[in-house]
Amino acid sequence: MATIDYLTNLPGKWYIIGSTFKMWTSGKKTNPSITYSILNSDPLKILDKVQYQSKGKTKSIVGYDTLKKGLFIWRGKGMLKPFTSEWETLYIDSDILIIKFSSTLVTPSGLDVLLRDRQNAATYKKQLHAHPTSFNLKSETVQELKWLY
Repeated sequence: MATIDYLTNLPGKWYIIGSTFKMWTSGKKTNPSITYSILNSDPLKILDKVQYQSKGKTKSIVGYDTLKKGLFIWRGKGMLKPFTSEWETLYIDSDILIIKFSSTLVTPSGLDVLLRDRQNAATYKKQLHAHPTSFNLKSETVQELKWLY
């Protein structure tokens, strides 16, 4: 498997357009995005800031991701420091990111599809349905996604 160029492709803001994660699919928390900022390149350590709207206010979840043996280990910041999760990149290029994450003490596992530009959501939704294996997914997995845009 080719080495993923996280330093080039990961940093910046990504919009979650599809998910199996109840936090996003319930409709109570909307407009989710994740912003990744590189803190260290070797080992790769990233500041991970999730933002969403809830009851008209912007909320954030901040943590740190450290790459170990192909998996990112997320650890919450501040009051969330006791919480950890693992996630992996199923697909990434300059426009789309697909991640799969494990459960924590308080959240189930899930899958997110993220885009740099959510205006491209319809195009990528069609591509994912038509050619799931091109994005390292199974068609059953694509069927389980709930589309947010």
